[in-house]
Amino acid sequence: MRLGMLTALAGLIVLSMALVIGCSSDKTTTSPTITYGELTDPEFIPVKAQVDSVLTSIVSDVLSGFNKLSVAPGDTSSVQADMTPPSVEPDPNANPDSLLAVYFGDWNYVYATYTGTTYFSRLRDSIQYKTDGVAQQNPTGTVDFIHNITNWTFTVIDQNTTHTDYAGRTDFTLTNLDQTTATINGTFTTTVKNVFVGIDSSFTELYSFDVDMTNFTVSENSGAWITGCPNTGSLSLDLGYTYTYETNLDFGSGNSNWTATASFSSGTATVNIGNGTTDWQYTIEVCNII
Repeated sequence: MRLGMLTALAGLIVLSMALVIGCSSDKTTTSPTITYGELTDPEFIPVKAQVDSVLTSIVSDVLSGFNKLSVAPGDTSSVQADMTPPSVEPDPNANPDSLLAVYFGDWNYVYATYTGTTYFSRLRDSIQYKTDGVAQQNPTGTVDFIHNITNWTFTVIDQNTTHTDYAGRTDFTLTNLDQTTATINGTFTTTVKNVFVGIDSSFTELYSFDVDMTNFTVSENSGAWITGCPNTGSLSLDLGYTYTYETNLDFGSGNSNWTATASFSSGTATVNIGNGTTDWQYTIEVCNII
């Protein structure tokens, strides 16, 4: 599921208020001294939650790309699950409002929209298969290259209530699929908008991610790419955070910028997150290599 592991709104609103501590101002500094923070620092906790969710989502999207080797191009049987926002159970009896699958200009395209009870979603999936540099409309087991581009949005219909909206795009290539180890490179961009609406107050926060994936390697297992779990690879991430708030007594806004790097080894990522003055370092097991 697209963004299936992204952190939900519940629990983040209170923690995110702590980001005000680290928000930028008009003052500038030259060559700030970097210190190392604690993993329990209030301003770091919500950022770590979002970064960890992105790491897991990237692995999920890579696995989705591998899975397209085993389904017919344009197969739309799983489109409903792909169009369901996080924490919402897909309705197996629901049908997309519109659904189009077509092959054109060396690419297989799937476009779909869906209106649920509380949300509207849109999915545009583009995939290209190649064998020895030649595009394939109906790929076989000889495919050695996949280029997959996916755009999606999940928008809550009633914008006057507490809610979370998502929008994103993945663009990555899988190469050496005719070998025992494949290589993945690409980009991942997404925005997460959290809105809290109270009786006499409101709070809106926006997370914007830009991720570059470099030389992820995944090993074949028993003739299949069954986990999408990286043996090696690295990524860099830029995170922009903005917020606005309004009460019956006050209103305001702020922003902060964060960077992160992650180096993968056998499914475990060593992560460094910084805000220009403080760095936080930790490891996280993102997936298991079978």
